[in-house]
Amino acid sequence: MTEPSEMIAWLDRRIASAMTWLDEHGKGSKKPRPDHEIDTKEYDIARFEEIKAAYVKALAKREQAA
Repeated sequence: MTEPSEMIAWLDRRIASAMTWLDEHGKGSKKPRPDHEIDTKEYDIARFEEIKAAYVKALAKREQAA
């Protein structure tokens, strides 16, 4: 199994990468991408944040049970 800290760090990197992409190519940038690409990145960020929150919650439960 992947170490929890490694998994959380990976999720953080994915979120940061998608946010950087939005900063560079989002609606407010000089060369915005098509709306469907922007929507996809926003969806990705929301899902990664949701996964991270669930993962952290599950880790806390596991630690309490131990």
